Amino acid sequence: MRIRGVLVAVMLIGVLFVSSSLMAANRDTDKYIKTVAEPILDNIFEGFRIDDYSKYAKDFSPSLKLPGAATKFYKTNREVQNLLGNYQTRQHMGILRKGEIIVVLWKGMFDKTNDDVLIKLMLSKKHNKYIVTGLWLQ
Repeated sequence: MRIRGVLVAVMLIGVLFVSSSLMAANRDTDKYIKTVAEPILDNIFEGFRIDDYSKYAKDFSPSLKLPGAATKFYKTNREVQNLLGNYQTRQHMGILRKGEIIVVLWKGMFDKTNDDVLIKLMLSKKHNKYIVTGLWLQ
């Protein structure tokens, strides 16, 4: 009886090890996520630069494209332009994971401030594609 209990415990440990290994294998690497996030952020800043909501929101989740979002974009874009100016450069700082949510961080520079600006892009993977679920400039 004791041997059977030990065998069951060993089998459970083996199942847990295999399932955690499979989950890790299915998890995209930070390097891959960065290569996906960079062009998404480029598109967002290009949308800001040319004041084009469609370009800005191209990769946004449907929940961020609710009625009134375009109007809010134009207001926010004016505020960003007045406060920070035009986006200049960025330096990748890292990636944070919280369950299904991925936050990509950059230190950004804008032409109307000498301060560093923290750029946070929140991504989620839906139907095998990353979409934007949040964006912050701090």
